[in-house]
Amino acid sequence: MARALISNPKLLFLDEPTSELDPSGAVLFRKIIEEERRKGTTVFLTTHNMVDADLLCDRVAFISNGKIAALDTPKKLKEKNSSHQVEIDYLYNGERQKKVMKTKELEKELPFLHEEVISIHSKEPTLEEMFIQYTGRGLS
Repeated sequence: MARALISNPKLLFLDEPTSELDPSGAVLFRKIIEEERRKGTTVFLTTHNMVDADLLCDRVAFISNGKIAALDTPKKLKEKNSSHQVEIDYLYNGERQKKVMKTKELEKELPFLHEEVISIHSKEPTLEEMFIQYTGRGLS
């Protein structure tokens, strides 16, 4: 990586840049890649690591049998294929409870009794799930 960056490239091709790195090494490499992007470097990233793709890529392409099966931003791919649900953890009568509901229901107000909302998580699909859906096979 150091050799590739020493000449301040305008274009950088990276193949599985975080594979076989421990978590702190992967975070460091992601920071380096982000810094290069901020400097204006165009980065092409090939990876099976959908976390890297989600964090680092403006656009992703899923390739299956030599053809592009999907091409868009990670966010738009997940939104297009979302169930539009959220999972809510909350307390009621002193007990922790969980409810999954459509996001449209939240537009009114929380339609159930609760004392304290602990967390709300969207149930959008991951890029891994999108890859499997579009290519018909798992990550290897």
